Amino acid sequence: MKFWENAENPQDTTHVPERRLLAAVLQRAITDFLTGDGDLKEGARLWLIDDEPTDAPLTFAFICEALDLDMQGLREAIVMQEAEGATATRQQLKAEAV
Repeated sequence: MKFWENAENPQDTTHVPERRLLAAVLQRAITDFLTGDGDLKEGARLWLIDDEPTDAPLTFAFICEALDLDMQGLREAIVMQEAEGATATRQQLKAEAV
C-alpha cells in the first residue's frame, strides 16, 4: 500500500522527492550488489534477493511497489546481471593468466 500520491498531477511522477529518494536507495543497493564485495555485497544481496515481509517500511518489496516496478522481474534481471559480471570476471582472469 502506498503512503503518498506520486504527484499532484498523476501523469508527472518523475520529480516527486519521495520517489527520487526511493529510486536512489534501490540504485545504491543494486550497485553495491553488482560491484561491491564482502559485507557490502552480502548486505545488498540479502535486501534485494531474500524474501522479507511486504508490509515493513523500506524493504525491496515496498520500494518496488512505490515505484510501480515488477519486483520479481527486477530481481531476475539483477541476478542475471550479476551472473554475467561474474562470468566476465572469470574470463578476464583467465586471459590475464595466459
